[in-house]
Amino acid sequence: MKSFASLFLWRINILIMPMVSLGQTSEYVYDNWRAELYSPSRIYDKPPQCVDIPDDLKLCHGVGYNKMLLPNLLEHDTMTEVKQQSGSWVPLVHKNCHPGTRVFLCSLFAPLCMERPIYPCRWLCENVRDGCTPIMEAFGFPWPEMFTCEKFQQDDVCISGPNVTEDSKPTGKSKWLNMKSLSLALFIFLSGVISLKHEDICVAQIKNM
Repeated sequence: MKSFASLFLWRINILIMPMVSLGQTSEYVYDNWRAELYSPSRIYDKPPQCVDIPDDLKLCHGVGYNKMLLPNLLEHDTMTEVKQQSGSWVPLVHKNCHPGTRVFLCSLFAPLCMERPIYPCRWLCENVRDGCTPIMEAFGFPWPEMFTCEKFQQDDVCISGPNVTEDSKPTGKSKWLNMKSLSLALFIFLSGVISLKHEDICVAQIKNM
């Protein structure tokens, strides 16, 4: 049986051009999203759920999707904790120290509802770190250990920053997806596996970006 990553990318390669020509987005529901694939021994103390991104989650509300996993990829168990911890990063995003700062942070604080975790690309982390560390240090804050870039993948499906092109991305095996292509890829992948609906759990509005 093909791995999730290879099946995911195979469907993208086969279906991406017809979908782009249609230029349409829609709602999808991930009926077969399975919490048991998120190993409690590795990250979670309780099974993850797919929940709404609330309006007052300032860092990630309006990022391009409206559902997130809870607990998130930083082991925050409650939405209250997510709001408290993410709120301290909003000023850094406003400093515009790197164009991928918000995408990087939201991929961890408010991860997409996927069948398995998709982390930010290691090189996205490194670029955001290199761009934002001088500003953080000017205010007396080091780059935090929880964002250690070496723990993120460089040879797997990962989330890149905005406006990444073939010429600007690092070389290697990393299967990078920016938020626009990820939203389209998710629609393509899901539309080939499940039926489209307008209600049920984990409905996400894919926005034109």
